[in-house]
Amino acid sequence: MKKAIVTGATGFIGAKLVRKLLLQDIEVLALGRKAWQDVDPFNLVETEGLTYIQIDMSEIETLPSRAKEVGWNSGDSCVFYNFAWGGVSGLSDLDVESQMNNVSWSANAVQIASILNCKKFVHVGTMEEVFTSKYLNLDFYNDTEYNRHVIYSVAKMVSRNMLKLVSQQCNIDLIVATNSHVMGPNDNKDSFLQVTLSKLINGDELQFSTGEQMFDVISVSDCASAYMKIGEYGKPHSEYWIGSGKARRLKEYVEIMARLYPSNKELQFGRMPYNDISLTEDDFSIKLLTQDTGFIPSQEYEDIVHELYFWLTKGKPIK
Repeated sequence: MKKAIVTGATGFIGAKLVRKLLLQDIEVLALGRKAWQDVDPFNLVETEGLTYIQIDMSEIETLPSRAKEVGWNSGDSCVFYNFAWGGVSGLSDLDVESQMNNVSWSANAVQIASILNCKKFVHVGTMEEVFTSKYLNLDFYNDTEYNRHVIYSVAKMVSRNMLKLVSQQCNIDLIVATNSHVMGPNDNKDSFLQVTLSKLINGDELQFSTGEQMFDVISVSDCASAYMKIGEYGKPHSEYWIGSGKARRLKEYVEIMARLYPSNKELQFGRMPYNDISLTEDDFSIKLLTQDTGFIPSQEYEDIVHELYFWLTKGKPIK
């Protein structure tokens, strides 16, 4: 890989990947919806080898002409990373139209990647697809589980299957990668564990479900490294899981966090209901990823918590 195109390049994972690619002297065409002056400088700054184009995925067909205007060409070894995926008011807003638009735009992106002579197209899935695949097989007369991400994740599942067909027609190597929960500084989403750490810091009440469900956490740095290795070494038509390789019960993540940064409030497990699908340790396996790309996570969960604590308390995003 000598060059890369990254959609969703101003996002949490996308921006980290762009920075890692640039450090390896890989030229990057970064695509995002924001005007350059509105991009968080802790995500992306002007750097040698970086070209930024403001573009919405609904306009992805214009990318070849836009790239030509700025003098960017893919060369003979380019990987297209597709992180872009949006919703009207969040990914779990149950808006069918916006999610179906994402499916269509992803298919268009594969065709554009082919036109731009990219060799690989790395499509980013979601952990929610695993939940939903099990959810859709429930007996709805007897089972009571509910999955609030179902519209978003079904759209991701549709996209995954559609891109397999489109990539064959376009003669481009498709790879689908799905990551576990990603944690780290500079994340503007209020994820469960980030909120929990904030509660520990602020001395708020700590009420949870039983926390017996299996979960997995990977640092944003390791996650971006895994995507980079997939672009370089990933095998065509493969589907990889990116994670820590050490899935554990959600309760354990909370307990470790509370041990590192104790609060005067008691951890109250079982006080909140949990009515979603449960995953298994095997669902989070990174065996194939490690086998094909050599990826091995470098950060332990404790390291991730320390970094996140520093960011939350010092108020200074970490580059």
